[in-house]
Amino acid sequence: MTRPVTYRMGRALSEGWPRGIFAAIEHPSGTAYYWSGIGTRTWNGHTWTGVGKLGTISPVKHTSEIAIQDITFILSGVDAVTIVQLNDNVRNLSGQVWLACFGIDDSVVADPYQLVDCELDYQVFDVQEDGTATISIVAHSGFYTLDRGVDEAWTPENQQLAYPTDSGLDMVPGLIKQDLQWTPVAA
Repeated sequence: MTRPVTYRMGRALSEGWPRGIFAAIEHPSGTAYYWSGIGTRTWNGHTWTGVGKLGTISPVKHTSEIAIQDITFILSGVDAVTIVQLNDNVRNLSGQVWLACFGIDDSVVADPYQLVDCELDYQVFDVQEDGTATISIVAHSGFYTLDRGVDEAWTPENQQLAYPTDSGLDMVPGLIKQDLQWTPVAA
């Protein structure tokens, strides 16, 4: 659950101060830090690279429904050398997006609002005729785990992996072919 907007951020939003988006995308070759403007910007201990119009994020939907929300991070105009370096599996890595406001001195207003914290699923590359490419990384926010099967079983072996001294499931194998009567026996 995202935290509420702080007073400083709420004031900046209500007064219409300039805004920007920050996106941190985890990758096997290292976390990438981007922001929606041009040039570099320092915030939260990291240097964020401006992607301007080359970077987009699919609309972030907040709803009260229990549903899986897909989010797509897109970066266009990437050279072929970078594509070869990024051709890795991103499944189960994380991505975060913040809405930030900028003050009079062009500094980041304290406490940008975190729009989404998501789990990355897969990436797609699309190479254009000029040799540049577009990278699309699809992520899931919210209840993405509801759509996956459970990989665990109720066995003594799995119990021992999590809790080595617990013997609570040692009797489960004996129940597999057990006939149990669930109704009261007539006297």
